[in-house]
Amino acid sequence: MVLGKKQGEIICFDLAYILFAREESIPKLDFILNDKKELMHGNQLLKIAEYSAENKIQLLFYILEDKLPQVLNNDENIVLRLSQDERLFKIED
Repeated sequence: MVLGKKQGEIICFDLAYILFAREESIPKLDFILNDKKELMHGNQLLKIAEYSAENKIQLLFYILEDKLPQVLNNDENIVLRLSQDERLFKIED
């Protein structure tokens, strides 16, 4: 799962930069917006979620529900759920 490894490396770099910027008093945002997380293994997602919570960094990413570990699939972790019937932008004819 090379792509999952690469996605894990990218998000770890993002987390490390936020922590570095905090330490150096560099202006930054305390969240990460990322995609392609469905390529990562569930254990990677769990570890990243735990680490982010411990360091007060918000993770924002979209992922297919069947790729999300069951432990993270709850209302405490999910702000918005989209589907064919429930879309972000409601365009009507």
